[in-house]
Amino acid sequence: MKNERREFVRYPIKPHTIFLYSNYSPVNGWLKDISEGGMAFEYIPNDGCEPKPEIRLILTGDEVPFYLPDIPCKTIYAVEVDKNSRASKQRIGLHRCGVQYEKLDPEMQEKLTFLLSSEVMLSGM
Repeated sequence: MKNERREFVRYPIKPHTIFLYSNYSPVNGWLKDISEGGMAFEYIPNDGCEPKPEIRLILTGDEVPFYLPDIPCKTIYAVEVDKNSRASKQRIGLHRCGVQYEKLDPEMQEKLTFLLSSEVMLSGM
């Protein structure tokens, strides 16, 4: 049995539900999962650029109307997802990034709590 080292439970997101971008880094993508402590997202880098170690992210949603601007984050990992993919000989350069939130103000924390209780989360995963 593999021990889980994460402090918070991660909630998977319905595909293509929550869009993520940053005004301070060339990152645009879709959220994969989220927790009270951080999130993971997938993106295709623009001109080979990677997320900066300290970034601010913006989340928007279609199914559940919300807007979380300038979430302060620290990059934990950034990896190429389809690097070793055998399913397709043509790689698209998809990357996955994990971030940990920095100190959130009370209003941001309240919006995050709302998002974590919304129907965009996949149950049973």
